[in-house]
Amino acid sequence: MNSVQQLGFEGMPTRLFSCTPSRLASYEQCPRRYRMTYVDRPQLPKGPPWAHNSMGASVHNALRGWFDLPVDQRTQTGIAGLLATGWLTDGFRDREQSEAVRARATDWVKDYVSEIEPSFEPVGLERTVATTTERLAVSGRVDRIDQRGGELVIVVDYKTGRGELTSDDTRGSRARWRFTP
Repeated sequence: MNSVQQLGFEGMPTRLFSCTPSRLASYEQCPRRYRMTYVDRPQLPKGPPWAHNSMGASVHNALRGWFDLPVDQRTQTGIAGLLATGWLTDGFRDREQSEAVRARATDWVKDYVSEIEPSFEPVGLERTVATTTERLAVSGRVDRIDQRGGELVIVVDYKTGRGELTSDDTRGSRARWRFTP
């Protein structure tokens, strides 16, 4: 009789290893850092905020909010206003640095929404998606889910502060998965 049977858990499902894209990336970059972050306890106290995280969150929030606007307000001016009113300043050296980064981010989001039909409605915004295999429970947060051409579903993952992506970048990205419902 094994220990599972001795404890009366023989009918229990196998415990799955829970992972997210950020946990996988952390392990891939540095297994020791992964262990210190997700396995060893107690966790170290969280450090001070970083400007790039504030900028990324501000951009994500503005893009999310753009789809909540009435269609006639889904303009470049509309997205610039959302970014300005929701701009997070934590982690910046000073106001001058924050304003310079906000100006650059404003150009990014204005260019981005200029390519989206204002009447377009995504299937989902800021959703948690998950699936399981025999050994894994994989979950993650997606920025936007679009439906294209019938049953094709596209997961959109916003990235800030990066240059133009190449085919190699896309091929190596965990955010490139395509699936049909």
